[in-house]
Amino acid sequence: MADRVSAHILIGGTLSRGKYPALVQAISNDNPAIDWDGTPFDPTNIPANAPLALMDHEVAWGRFEAIEACCHRLGLHYVRWSNGYIGSFPSIRVVYPGHGEPETFLTTEGDDQIFSIEHIRELGSVEAIEAEYRRAKLNPPPLGLVDDDLIDEVTIHG
Repeated sequence: MADRVSAHILIGGTLSRGKYPALVQAISNDNPAIDWDGTPFDPTNIPANAPLALMDHEVAWGRFEAIEACCHRLGLHYVRWSNGYIGSFPSIRVVYPGHGEPETFLTTEGDDQIFSIEHIRELGSVEAIEAEYRRAKLNPPPLGLVDDDLIDEVTIHG
């Protein structure tokens, strides 16, 4: 049986309307809510000027596997925080900017970044510590849906 913890994810970036059903399906597979009280996700209600925020108290291993995989495929930026499970894994914040590999940061239960003394020594300078802190706090842009032909124009003329 999976260790289950509280977790939330913020999703942002630009997505064509034609690909939106794939994200909706991934959300349906992981079944998070739009608030901690369990209000179901409504695919017709996307925040106008903010990333899409989803959360749940009972997330296996603290990962929204279907949603995160979908964001990788679609090039969407996400930030996921998950609480730790004593004896199994710590609280973490995962930042994926829409490309490359996600970066993982140790956090408290309140989503504050933690630096071990060993990690501080690895980083080597206050500037490097501050740069990592900024990367960890990078939140996604708003989630925007655009018509498929606009995505094609950006790709062709971009």
